[in-house]
Amino acid sequence: MHALWLLSIIGCSSSFLVVPPVTKSAPRQFFASTSLSVFPWGKNKEKGDDDSRQPVEVIDRKEGSESSEKQPTDVYASRMSSDERNDDSDDGIIDTKATPEFQPTTFAESTDYDVVIVGAGCAGVGTSVMLTQMFKLDSRRVICVEQNSHVGSSFRLWPEEMKFISPSFNQQGWTKSFDLNSVYWGTSPAAYLRDEHPSGEEYALYLETLADKSGIQVQLDAKVLSIADVGENAKNGGTGKKPVGQPGPFEIEVQKLKGESAGSKKTFTSRYVVWAAGEFQYPKDKRTMTYVYKEGESKPSIDFGTMFRGAEYCLHNSKVKSWRKLPGDDFVIIGGYESGVDAAYNLAKAGKKCQVLASTPTWCLQTGDPSSELAPYTAARLREVLSSGFSPSPKLLSPIRVIAVDKRNGKEGYNIAARWKKVDESLDVNGMGIEMEDAGEEDDILVLQTPNPPILCTGFEGSVAAEADNLFNFPSPADQQAKGCIGEGPLLTRRDESTKVPGVFLVGPSVTHGELSFCFVYKFRQRFAVVADAICQGLGMDTREAVAECRRTDMYLDNFATCEEACGDAC
Repeated sequence: MHALWLLSIIGCSSSFLVVPPVTKSAPRQFFASTSLSVFPWGKNKEKGDDDSRQPVEVIDRKEGSESSEKQPTDVYASRMSSDERNDDSDDGIIDTKATPEFQPTTFAESTDYDVVIVGAGCAGVGTSVMLTQMFKLDSRRVICVEQNSHVGSSFRLWPEEMKFISPSFNQQGWTKSFDLNSVYWGTSPAAYLRDEHPSGEEYALYLETLADKSGIQVQLDAKVLSIADVGENAKNGGTGKKPVGQPGPFEIEVQKLKGESAGSKKTFTSRYVVWAAGEFQYPKDKRTMTYVYKEGESKPSIDFGTMFRGAEYCLHNSKVKSWRKLPGDDFVIIGGYESGVDAAYNLAKAGKKCQVLASTPTWCLQTGDPSSELAPYTAARLREVLSSGFSPSPKLLSPIRVIAVDKRNGKEGYNIAARWKKVDESLDVNGMGIEMEDAGEEDDILVLQTPNPPILCTGFEGSVAAEADNLFNFPSPADQQAKGCIGEGPLLTRRDESTKVPGVFLVGPSVTHGELSFCFVYKFRQRFAVVADAICQGLGMDTREAVAECRRTDMYLDNFATCEEACGDAC
């Protein structure tokens, strides 16, 4: 049996995980021994420990009215709309200098759980482990609710050929940082999977093993139907005054999707809710998620008719199971960022022709932030299939925007109409060693024919807009436009709490602050501890030791100044 060894590095204060080579059928162990403490800073409470806050029911993971209260005062100013920027802080750093006296909090209402986490992907699992292992919140009081049948289900839905663009490498112990794709200090997808760029299926295995070995509770095949604040403040129409740190409680209605109890519903209560449902299962496909504000509305409605005409004829890249097995050999790709280039590369490697229509030549951009330029891994693969000895090479057309798609009259296939945009003369279109087709004149219309449905690589609506817009405020239309591609992100406090419903937090790739996008694992994982700190302080726990440890391991990012200096504008 292959074992995962925990080796101490001589001369280093940290430990790192390594694993011998494994085969697909070989059993894998995530930690050296189940008799050892998985995490060096201490074990969670033993099951027999007395705790006055017991859940009504502990759910085995192996089973298959919005608040009208105004936003919390601790708001990160640059995420607020222009008329709400009344925060006088200037650096976005959470003030932890004045440490309060920590006393157990007595709540007016009892709850089944302290924290319900919606989603069991990398953000949900990472936050749950952070709460229960690092901050030592009783694991019986925290549960992840996942609508699919496996932990990390979104990654299992990736096309077979899709890989992580950020490299995994187990440098923990030798450097201050650790595996870029790890969601928790002390674990490494590279060490466990033996793969620098894991596939979705492989990464899901890493998450599933972490969830199992850390002992977090996960309810699978359970869809959250509603989340309602039922506290005194909500009942009093927002006029009641709650003690500081006492949001909610929340009633979460859940429906079982599979098994003998499929279709049955249950409701349980929680003091806090963490939204971690991610983005991949909520694509921008048949409509664009443009928020339309109407006079008197407190939340935006969604305009379903503003995406280009005929978008319903297209196939979103998230619906492709395998580029190699995709029927057809000639495609048009709409969108030229990571997913568009990934599609072009994999189609070309499968011997299929393709053309990429991109509104911006992303392969020419150098911004300093991986959130807004092609990853080196992606750019290198694109150069590979564009090299002189490769055939068939994809054709790159930019700057051009698709305006309509239609079926061909009396013939099989589709017509695609696109309008050329003005060329940005400041860009060196061939400076990255990537050649593209000559651009047309501004406003000229180009019409292409393709025998197969055009492939949409236009990103994701995300679960917040699709399922949780009643829990979050969003920027005004003017602020959305000013913030570019991250403008649709919800407004959050400096602790990633909703500005609309206190006690609801957001973790994962949808988190944004100012011009900063936290869309990669190595970015948004650094906010797990910030959320855990806020929740545990609200529960009356002393978090100082956990916060200090998270700072030591670069897992507590509350100073955005360094990110802004290094990355600048994320879009």
